Amino acid sequence: MVDIPLQDIITTHTDALAAHAEGFLPMIRLLLLLGKGSVSREQLGTTMRLSREEVEAFVQSAHLVVDMDGTLHLAPGPHQIQLDGEEPFTMAGCALDTLLFSMLTGRSARVVSTCPATGTQVSLTVTPQGILDLNPQAAVVSLRLPGETTNACNTRETICAYGHFFVDRESASTWPGLHPEAVLLSVEDAAHLAREIANASRRYAEKTEV
Repeated sequence: MVDIPLQDIITTHTDALAAHAEGFLPMIRLLLLLGKGSVSREQLGTTMRLSREEVEAFVQSAHLVVDMDGTLHLAPGPHQIQLDGEEPFTMAGCALDTLLFSMLTGRSARVVSTCPATGTQVSLTVTPQGILDLNPQAAVVSLRLPGETTNACNTRETICAYGHFFVDRESASTWPGLHPEAVLLSVEDAAHLAREIANASRRYAEKTEV
């Protein structure tokens, strides 16, 4: 575990996004679409100006789930999310992703996850303005910072695999599975980081709208 100032953590993430913006843009645009409602292959192709073959390749690379009616969903995972009173769903990715999804789409979300060290639930409501109803109050988020080799193709293995919610800092720091290069942030600080990443992501998406 390492100790790094929050502003340095923000800068590291936004610099990595800037360096690989083109690679991250398809997922950014997908999340923005999902924030507005259900998404089909056709919508995805139209928004991104992708051919049918390119859409299928993106669906596979992003590990999207396709319903019988063709609706696209994020891959299921350990974090349960409920957007603005809609039906809950689960998503893969790291703890930071659950905060980023709300910050990017501008929609409030109820998040429920499980601390890997204790098996205890961590719950919160994340809004574009910040965190509400955090339980337990001492919960923290682990994350591994992007490095020189980080890109849009390997974030799942190199970054997301190490991002979790923990009930408190002590449980996180003594958990054998914590990556030695991980940092621990309060959920409020993690939300601030997610907001900065979301703001940068929207700027890139707006600059390159097709």
